[in-house]
Amino acid sequence: MSEASDDYPVDTVAHAWLVKMRGENPDAHRGEFDAWLSASPDHKAAYERITKKLAASAILKSSPRHGTAQTEQRSGRRRAGRRWLSAGAVIAAAAVVLLAFGAGGAPLSGPLGDGALTARAAEPLVTRRGEIRSFRFADGSTAVLDTDSRLEVSFAQAARRLRLAKGRVRLSVTKNERPLRVEAGDGIVTAEDAAFDIGFEENGALSVTMLRGEADIRFGGAPERAQTLPSGRFVTYDPGGKEQPPAASPRQQDSREWPSGWANYRSVRLDQLIAETNRYAAKPIVIDDARTAGLEASGRFRISQPETVAERLAQLFDLEITKRADGTHLRQR
Repeated sequence: MSEASDDYPVDTVAHAWLVKMRGENPDAHRGEFDAWLSASPDHKAAYERITKKLAASAILKSSPRHGTAQTEQRSGRRRAGRRWLSAGAVIAAAAVVLLAFGAGGAPLSGPLGDGALTARAAEPLVTRRGEIRSFRFADGSTAVLDTDSRLEVSFAQAARRLRLAKGRVRLSVTKNERPLRVEAGDGIVTAEDAAFDIGFEENGALSVTMLRGEADIRFGGAPERAQTLPSGRFVTYDPGGKEQPPAASPRQQDSREWPSGWANYRSVRLDQLIAETNRYAAKPIVIDDARTAGLEASGRFRISQPETVAERLAQLFDLEITKRADGTHLRQR
């Protein structure tokens, strides 16, 4: 079964979201729900699956044999018991949402009150190596911050501004009369009612992937260097702000699923896969020989769990795996 977190199956979390989104105030949770739904294709499939099951149970409930006619013949005490059970189920399902919304299964060190940590104005959001964390802003927008990243927040009545100092973030932006402005180096991304990823490398390279809606992107304040990026498009700029031609880089292949800690690759060299995985590693995976580095793999890897990746690669390619003080080493037997 696909997992939504380390603790709860994805169908359980999908059921909890269904309860919340059919509750009294679904709009209050819209941003969080959209971020969870877009984090992985498994999430969308699970939600559709649970919705169909609910529809089927509604048909059964209205049938003469199993439905309300039979229910109404039972005692008032039994009906009261069911009402209490229903309320308890809702509370339990909501609790699952609160615990599971930490995308990628990384533990959230903070209050669980609303499912994601609340980000306040001028508060920097930071993740350590190996962490993937979720935050919600006062306007309902959400951010999923990748490992070893820093996002600076400045929300006021006149403007909504963020600055990505390093790393990667997935933003789900609510519709608002104040568009959200995200700065990363000399690049500025402006959007509203949209979902997108922004990555900012140490060398100053900037990448943007649109998942929903559109965004305006410009560099250095020059209007002639602006463009509008529609849904489904990806763009990357070098440190000087020059747009780079499309390339099937490892980062692009896993762009949809990274908030859940997973990466899908059609084909990737082991040294590239290891480089991505090491972004989450306390101790790195080390490839000891060129032949191993040049091997190619395909499939789905949970790169947020480096030791699991190393063990899987050792099994796939019959590699020798050795754990040392400086990291986990892979080499030909």
